[in-house]
Amino acid sequence: MDTKEIFLNACHAVADQLEGFERYKNGQRLKKSASDKDIFFEITFQSSSMNHSSHIMMIPDMAVYSKALKKWQIKHTGNEFSNGLIYGNHLGYITPHHTWKKWNVAGLSFEKSVNEIADHIKKYVLPIFDLFNSKENAIGFLKNNGTRFNTYTEDSLGPIDFLLCCSDKETSELFFNNYIRNSSLKKKILSFYEKLKTEEHIGLNHSEFVDARPVKLAYLNNLSIDESIK
Repeated sequence: MDTKEIFLNACHAVADQLEGFERYKNGQRLKKSASDKDIFFEITFQSSSMNHSSHIMMIPDMAVYSKALKKWQIKHTGNEFSNGLIYGNHLGYITPHHTWKKWNVAGLSFEKSVNEIADHIKKYVLPIFDLFNSKENAIGFLKNNGTRFNTYTEDSLGPIDFLLCCSDKETSELFFNNYIRNSSLKKKILSFYEKLKTEEHIGLNHSEFVDARPVKLAYLNNLSIDESIK
């Protein structure tokens, strides 16, 4: 059995422990739709070109998408390649590993790695998917907690597109301000936001730093920064 076949067997072995997901790309992509049919969830498994018989890597990622958000992004950002991503992360970053993690599914490691990946998905990924099964619940959570879905997930401005698309300005503004207030990049964001006021053209399809694009999107949608943060 070659390394690709072993890897694909591992993909299916993880999927066998999960319910309700359709399998694509020989099991490398698992997809499930929310009850509203707009939001959908994906779990993907990547591997490495450096695999060999005793070292076959599995790299799991998760993501939440919205079809309506994709249309909104294309219209409001001008990026025809927008994909409607609300939130995505590598499995290792939302679990106790809290790092970019690869699992070896070769040889005797196969069963242990497959079970650990499946257990992590059940414990840390599926609750996020369950939250987004209701847009109302997801928006309420993001408004109050940002993307701190569990002890291990870090806050992110990523879902600001989703909030601008699917909620009101007050909710988007609160999410934006809560993020800035607790961000290690607070000074940089505040300075950048002020600089945007002097710009004649603001391009959304490149980022000067990690949070630049969502900050620009917030500015273009007239979100204000609370004076108490400055």
